[in-house]
Amino acid sequence: MTNTQLNRINYYNILAMLASACLAVVIPFELVLLSYAILGPAHYLTEISWLNERKFFTLKKYDYVVVVAVAIIAFLLKLPYGYVIFYTFGLSFILLVTGSVLYRVLAFCLLIVAGYFILGNNLLQTIFGLYMPTLIHVYFFTGAFMLFGALKDKIVSGYIAFFVFLACPLLLCVLFRHLPVNTASWAIHSYGDFGRLNTVTLKNSKLDIFNNPISIILTRLIAFAYTYHYINWFSKTRIINWHQVSMVRAVFIGVIWIASVALYFYNYRLGIKWLFLLSLTHVLLEFPLNHRSFIGIGRRLGWGKVHGS
Repeated sequence: MTNTQLNRINYYNILAMLASACLAVVIPFELVLLSYAILGPAHYLTEISWLNERKFFTLKKYDYVVVVAVAIIAFLLKLPYGYVIFYTFGLSFILLVTGSVLYRVLAFCLLIVAGYFILGNNLLQTIFGLYMPTLIHVYFFTGAFMLFGALKDKIVSGYIAFFVFLACPLLLCVLFRHLPVNTASWAIHSYGDFGRLNTVTLKNSKLDIFNNPISIILTRLIAFAYTYHYINWFSKTRIINWHQVSMVRAVFIGVIWIASVALYFYNYRLGIKWLFLLSLTHVLLEFPLNHRSFIGIGRRLGWGKVHGS
C-alpha cells in the first residue's frame, strides 16, 4: 500500500476519532449501547473470520484450539472470569514463544500456580475479569495496533493519528467535565450490564451513574473507546483485506450479524448474553495477535527479539 493511501486512511481515522469523541460528549450512554449492538457483532464476526484465515497468528496450526479448550474447561469448572482471561492470555503467549511440547506444558503448569496466588488479589481479578475484555481490549490493544502500524510504516500521519488517539480521552475528561447529559429512557433501562464498569471503577455500588459527573465522564471514555475500536477495524479493510472471503462466508456473516442485531433489539436480555459470548470469543482468539503486536513494538523500539514471532 502506498504512503498516499496510508495517509488517507490515517486522516480518515483521525476524523473518525473526533466524530466518536463528539458523539460521546452528547450521547455517551446511548452511544455505548448502539455501537455495541450494531457495530459490535459485525466486528466480532469479520475479525474471527479474518483470524481464522491467518491461523489466528499462532505458532502452530491448531494452537488456537488449545486456547479455546482451556477457556471452555475453565468455564465448566465455574472459575471466575478473571481466571479464564488470565490463563488464556498467558497461554497464548506461551504457545507463541515456544513450539516445544515439554516447555509449553511446564510453562502452563507454572501459569496455573501463578494464577492461584496472583488472582487472590481482588484488584488483579478485576483487571483481568472486568477490564481486560472491555476497556483494555478496546482502548489499550487498539492503541498498540496503531503504534505498531505507525512504527512499521514510518509516516507522520500515523504518529499524528496515535497522538490524537491518546489525546481524545484527555480532552473528554478536561473540556467537557461539567457538561450535563440528558439520557434517553431506553438507554437508562438497558445500560445496566455496562453499568458495572462505572460502579466498580468508582467503587460505589449505589452510584447514580446517569447523573454523577464523574460517572458521565467515565461513560464518555467508554463510548469513545468502544465506538472508535469498531470503526478502526472497518477502516483497515484495504490494509489487511479482511473482506476478501467467499460469497458463502460473506452471506453467512451477514445473516448472523442481522440476526444478532435483531435479537438485541427484540429481546435485550437474550441479545446482550449472545453479544457478550461473541465478544468474549473474539477477545480470546485475538490474544496471540495482541502478543505479536507487543513483540513487534518492542522490536521496532529496539528492545530485543522474542523467539517465535
